[in-house]
Amino acid sequence: MKGCGKRSFISSLLIMAFVFALIFSFGIKHAEARTKKAYNFNLKVLNPILSGYNNFSLKNFRGHVVIVNFFATWCPPCRAEIPLIKKFYESEKNNGVIVVGINVNNNLGGVRSFIKNIGIPYPVVYATSKVINNYGGINEIPQTFFISKSGRIMFHWEGEITKGALYGITNKLLNIN
Repeated sequence: MKGCGKRSFISSLLIMAFVFALIFSFGIKHAEARTKKAYNFNLKVLNPILSGYNNFSLKNFRGHVVIVNFFATWCPPCRAEIPLIKKFYESEKNNGVIVVGINVNNNLGGVRSFIKNIGIPYPVVYATSKVINNYGGINEIPQTFFISKSGRIMFHWEGEITKGALYGITNKLLNIN
């Protein structure tokens, strides 16, 4: 068992080194590599027919890489990244990757129709103040958190996600036990 912890630590260091290389090579200003236990939440899914989920509980996805994306329907960068995230989810869901969208609109009114009109296939939930606070306050959107198979936040991206970051970080996390 002693070796497993050391291997996990070394894997974490390798991911952080990759992320820092990514940040410096692309000049990304709003990205951060860190490891801390992800806050578990259990929320009702707003698009059960499209996603196949009625509720989403983060703890149910241990052993998967989870991408948590905070967004709002009125946010232009959020709307711009949704097609990329949809395509990513469709290509990676059979590889042990799950995406969950967390909507932070002030009211729930048009969120369900927005999700249906755009055809978001991954589960989307409505943010509670507790979830927002436990993920750092979410003062800017979109924000994306990359959670490892062991339930730790390994990377945090502020602003519109890029294809290279989405696939690159996820692939590195898939290769860690």
